[in-house]
Amino acid sequence: MTIFLDLSSVLKKNIFKFYFFCSIFILCFGFSLKTYGQFSTILEGKISPAASYKMIVEYQYHYLTYQPQRQLITTNEKGEFDLNIPLKKSTWVIWKCKDKQGQIYLHVGDSLNMQVELGAFPYGTKFSGLGASENIFLQKWEIEFGNTSKNALYPQKYKSSNEKTFKNEVEKIRKNQFKLLEEAIGKKPLSDDFILAMEQQITYQNANHLAEYSVLNAFLNDKSPQVLSEQYYSFFEKMIIQSPSALNQAVYLRFLRNYLEFRYIQSHKETSLKAYADLYYPLLFQITEKELLGSVQAHAQAILIIELVKLKNDKLYKKYYKKYSITHKEDKSFPIVEKFIENAQKLKIGKIAPNFSLENTAGKNVQLSDFRGKVVYLFFGSLENNLTQNYLKGFQYLNNHLNNEVVFLWIQTAQLNSSITKDKKINAKFKQLNIISLVCYFSDTLGYNLDKLPVAFLIDKNGKLAYSLTKLPSTDGLLEDINYLLNK
Repeated sequence: MTIFLDLSSVLKKNIFKFYFFCSIFILCFGFSLKTYGQFSTILEGKISPAASYKMIVEYQYHYLTYQPQRQLITTNEKGEFDLNIPLKKSTWVIWKCKDKQGQIYLHVGDSLNMQVELGAFPYGTKFSGLGASENIFLQKWEIEFGNTSKNALYPQKYKSSNEKTFKNEVEKIRKNQFKLLEEAIGKKPLSDDFILAMEQQITYQNANHLAEYSVLNAFLNDKSPQVLSEQYYSFFEKMIIQSPSALNQAVYLRFLRNYLEFRYIQSHKETSLKAYADLYYPLLFQITEKELLGSVQAHAQAILIIELVKLKNDKLYKKYYKKYSITHKEDKSFPIVEKFIENAQKLKIGKIAPNFSLENTAGKNVQLSDFRGKVVYLFFGSLENNLTQNYLKGFQYLNNHLNNEVVFLWIQTAQLNSSITKDKKINAKFKQLNIISLVCYFSDTLGYNLDKLPVAFLIDKNGKLAYSLTKLPSTDGLLEDINYLLNK
């Protein structure tokens, strides 16, 4: 028996129910897709010996700016941790715990388990679960080709080998690296994106060895450096121009920036214009326009524009950004450059300093806006820095001449070793100098676009930036600048 269903009549009778259920389905499906796409990778495990640890995970680097996403994990008393990482694509992930650091590789959808023995790191780490194959391979790679392995080139081989012998060493390592990769693929299949990433890493590293040899060999033997090798240029032409998509890899972006520098050195052997941005950067832009095409050109110009923004050279960055935005508005690099410039505009002198709320050593929340009406000296730096005592001497000098008229805020960054943060001598010094100590593991999240530390900002009574990215506490002239703001 055949049954014919009049769909139109069914829809007419149930049209509201139909739309209602469709809407619910689409909403739920869309939400689940979004959730899956953003929170689909699990990293879990245990750190030994059993204790509570602070652990930092850095992932999903922004290519061009090299700004990582960061998460802070506090393990339980057994050293166990479990977190979701919002990956949009496969990526390298760096984790740090106490004085140890490791690199792993994660895919979207992985569920990787790590058992880490800090005392036996890196060889005591065991991997299991989805994504383990790649990381077991990376462990073997570190043993075979890491800086402490028998195959390490620097510094012994750079210093003692002549150019011909060194090239043979590099070629031998390259073949052995590909051999190890092929053997691993044969035993237990690795993902295509990981294989591609490793191939790019091998090619990049070995090209860099050949390019750096003449300079480092001369440096280590107290001789004058020579012009860098042609090998760098030929590698660039063969590999990057043929595969612009490779520019999404961080190693290729570093290579691209190096290429511009080496090309500049080759073309201008008799001049050194680095200190003169108005001369140096136009020459680099000329190289990008004459020798590079498509996405390769777009990425190279984006790197240079970001450098000019960091240097606060408004004249040049605006000039080249205008040309770049006309030619490369559809390139993947464009929104990254646009966002970087937007953030930089917020940190100009005369703008209100970005507000933040952080805990002090007593666990109380402190906001920058709490000090409106006072001059604030805002200092970002790690107590783990070897120059901490020098900075404290600078604070001592300022404190002795300012009669407590200025608020000193020291934001402690990247603290992993709790014994340093609990140093009684430093805490006593902070109290003596009226330094308010705040803790921020990820200072890049505060809106100050920090790409290096230590850094200081001077903020006037109205909460506006008077100086940015300048003048550490021992800098000549800083006292006069603060007194000017106090009397303004």
